[in-house]
Amino acid sequence: MSESLTAQQLLRIRGKLEAIVADQPGTKHADSATAALQRMRSGEYGYCIECGDEISAARLAARPDVALCVDCQALKDEEDEDA
Repeated sequence: MSESLTAQQLLRIRGKLEAIVADQPGTKHADSATAALQRMRSGEYGYCIECGDEISAARLAARPDVALCVDCQALKDEEDEDA
């Protein structure tokens, strides 16, 4: 689990993710939140699923379901534009 997040921050983020899952069932956003909760349970939350680098606490606070670091997200966005 990300070293830069405090226990308090993780509790707040978990609450946000659980609210998304409860309030938006069956949506892409809920699926993303469910995946983030799974990463949290497995101790992988806060690390990029592509490169393994730590995702900044500010990025996680803004987008708690984010799975990619800024650099990997930018690469993915470029690939999506080219497709």
